[in-house]
Amino acid sequence: MQPLQNIRVLDLSRVLAGPYCTMVLGDLGAEVVKVEPPEGDETRGWGPPFAGGESAYYLCVNRNKRGIVVNLKTEEGKAILRDLALHSDVLVENFRPGTLKKFGLDFETLSKQNPQLVYCSISGFGQTGPLRDKPGYDFMIQAMGGIMSITGEPEGEPMKVGVAAADLFAGQNAVIAILAALQARTVTGKGQYLDIALFDSQLGWLANTASNFLISGKLPGRYGNAHANIVPYQSFQAKDDWFVIAVGNDRHFEVLCRLIGKPEWSADVRFATNAARVENREALISLLKPVFASKTAAEWLSLIGDQFPCGPINNFEQVFAMPHVREREMLITMEHPTIGSLPLVGSPLKMEGTPISYRLPPPLMGEHTKEVLKEMLGFSDEKVAALTRDGCVK
Repeated sequence: MQPLQNIRVLDLSRVLAGPYCTMVLGDLGAEVVKVEPPEGDETRGWGPPFAGGESAYYLCVNRNKRGIVVNLKTEEGKAILRDLALHSDVLVENFRPGTLKKFGLDFETLSKQNPQLVYCSISGFGQTGPLRDKPGYDFMIQAMGGIMSITGEPEGEPMKVGVAAADLFAGQNAVIAILAALQARTVTGKGQYLDIALFDSQLGWLANTASNFLISGKLPGRYGNAHANIVPYQSFQAKDDWFVIAVGNDRHFEVLCRLIGKPEWSADVRFATNAARVENREALISLLKPVFASKTAAEWLSLIGDQFPCGPINNFEQVFAMPHVREREMLITMEHPTIGSLPLVGSPLKMEGTPISYRLPPPLMGEHTKEVLKEMLGFSDEKVAALTRDGCVK
């Protein structure tokens, strides 16, 4: 058994936030039908690298889905998507606000015929507000939502996060909202409309940094790899390489001072408490830097061990070579029709009673069009062939 094995999801989304959401639902057992326009999901061309004609970008968020191609610009195409929506539990879309209403595929229209439908719209700025019509990609959301203003070196340029974090958090929020709406449906018998915005998601994960500003009124700065509220909590240059330490409390600081042969520092009034260390950040860091430069990173990490959080700064090759990654099944392989053995990042959701399953590799473009139309809508081979000739499906 899987948690969502009786749930059918119609995925009208493209790029990252929506496909990430629907992949998670698929990993949890939902039957996901990914619908692409005739030109395909644009991420199919976002490379290199490519494997077997597919971009790595597309492959990362589209497993556990069947893929079909439908042309919304034809009357038959619109009718097909309406019928598929009426046979679905969840619809996920990331068109510009108001776009699907023109095609009769908005929540208000579809819910009249399928009142149990959970309809999730993912957009840059949401379905309301003065910015609702503004297109939004992750990079600009990170810029406008504040995260870039606190990311990077203090005297350097503002920096984005190394992955599309606003997209991914919006996708996760969409999953949470969909699961909550499905649970609510078991009580009310009715679906509902979900409005998930990248911008809202970005603000939501500002967390303590936003709280610091709202409480103090003081604009946060950039601390590079350091922490605004905890010291020392950053990267340090050892004799050969960089490593990180996270001294989260005063006891950890006492241990650190003992390990580096400076026990008196933990009694120094400038450093005895975390609040004092934050106030005297520059003085303490200037003392620690030459100490850490005296040994290799491996020596320091071995010396510290598990007495408080510390670790190397791994590149991706080192990460995926870790035995822990394999033991936790965070690196998986799936058989793909054009690639063969396809490596993918595994799901972080570990569920003992209803485990994650990897059933379908990311679909080729239109790979399951005929299969889905016959199975879900009862179309004959002849009808699918005619629709294909007319450019309605592919």
